[in-house]
Amino acid sequence: MRLCHDLRQYVAAGLLLSEPRPGQEAGLTRLTLIHQQFTAIAEMLAAEFDRSQDAGAVNLTRLVSECADVVRLTHRGRITIARSSQVLVHGEQALLRRAVGNMLDNACRAAGPDGIVTARVDVDAEVATVEVVDDGAGFGGITAGTGRGLQVVAAAVRACQGRVEISSGPGVGTTVRLCLPAPRRMVRPA
Repeated sequence: MRLCHDLRQYVAAGLLLSEPRPGQEAGLTRLTLIHQQFTAIAEMLAAEFDRSQDAGAVNLTRLVSECADVVRLTHRGRITIARSSQVLVHGEQALLRRAVGNMLDNACRAAGPDGIVTARVDVDAEVATVEVVDDGAGFGGITAGTGRGLQVVAAAVRACQGRVEISSGPGVGTTVRLCLPAPRRMVRPA
């Protein structure tokens, strides 16, 4: 059931991308986005049905950018991405993709069509972070979803031995932050 919830966003985006529109350029960008959709679906299905998959290095910077591309197709609000160069963590890519996709989808729903969502990817010596900030009505200020999205985020964080932080005061905006252990750099003896 959780898988169906997450695939819904990718299927909706895939349907929009594959629908011919008069006067719209059907170039390489469109094909790249379609390819991203099917790659994400394949990752989710493999993670759900092939439990032998191991965690590995995940490029959070690229993953957040790809998730934002998907969400932009189905939401009209503005999504901006602030990122450091390449941020890598150890984890299951499909699970992290589902978590970040849910964070962005929820933030866009909260911000509405005139709102702004900002995603930040950063790393320091100890922690890699993905932070999603919206200027919407605040946590609980919009019609509740199914609650499964937050479960997916929590599962991804647990699997990566990290934590999730949510801050939302009265009034405008919510910030959801994934804090994941940064990979330790190997130091070679001299």
